[in-house]
Amino acid sequence: MNCPLCNSNIAGNSIYAVNRNFFLCDNCKLIFVDPEFRLTEEEERKRYSFHQNNINDEGYVKFLNQIINPVLKELKPGLHGLDFGCGPDPVLSKLVEQSGFKCDYYDPYFFPESDISKKYDFIFATECFEHFFSPATELATINSILKPGGVLAVMTEFRTDLNNFPDWYYIKDPTHVCFYNYETINYISQQYGFEIIFCDDKRVVVMRKNKTTQNSDIMKLCFEQSNKFNTNPLLP
Repeated sequence: MNCPLCNSNIAGNSIYAVNRNFFLCDNCKLIFVDPEFRLTEEEERKRYSFHQNNINDEGYVKFLNQIINPVLKELKPGLHGLDFGCGPDPVLSKLVEQSGFKCDYYDPYFFPESDISKKYDFIFATECFEHFFSPATELATINSILKPGGVLAVMTEFRTDLNNFPDWYYIKDPTHVCFYNYETINYISQQYGFEIIFCDDKRVVVMRKNKTTQNSDIMKLCFEQSNKFNTNPLLP
């Protein structure tokens, strides 16, 4: 068994909770679900289709503003972004466009036809990192379409005390398969050439891509990670 983020060999360090088996990586500190307990693609799609979030839901808009507001402070007029893993209703991209920035959206289930081959100035990944079967592959993909100097904003609830992990509400959702803490985020920033510029220590982290990162380096990393895990980098 190898870690789906750093590819380290996992020897033991298993946690059984909510009728699923989880593994802890000693290297990057990711906790991930045993692949045997993942939902099928159809089961995932059906569960996601029940999401009723929309732009008229004041509570949901307030929730999204936790990640939108710190990012807006980093943006200049004319920049173009992407809402990666937007779900059935791309509310975040609508809110960002209301703030004066163009923001495309993509989701492998609900908007797979979206063209994300262009390069973006900023990318939001809101409540999707916990759904990634292969976070290394997804990160390589995201990084390959983010311009040097661009901003990546991630929202996923950070895990804390391992002793409380079996009772944590966040693991009860069967579509949640990867769980991160600050050490994991720090590993990601170093591995993929980012500088952490904001973190609320709860669920939001904003990172800026190193301006010296070359596109050829990122494409090489994307290719290596895709082959390593034998997955399509644009699918969960």
